[in-house]
Amino acid sequence: MKYADKLQDLIDLEYPSQKLYPGIIQDIYNLTKCIRRGENIGDISFFSLARRFVDETMDYKSEILVVLKQLEKELKKEN
Repeated sequence: MKYADKLQDLIDLEYPSQKLYPGIIQDIYNLTKCIRRGENIGDISFFSLARRFVDETMDYKSEILVVLKQLEKELKKEN
């Protein structure tokens, strides 16, 4: 999962401490870990994840949003 790895790398780079605390950064990080392990993630609303990310970080130009959208497309292709 190329985009799951990229999301983890971006979070490690841009929000290293926030991934340790409850919130959207941790939620996205944990989601990528589940995807990389091949777990069934169910019906995830990537729109809601993106919206929460912007609401919590106020960073509407983050590359994380772009990669999140790419991950959504990648997962839809697999299903």
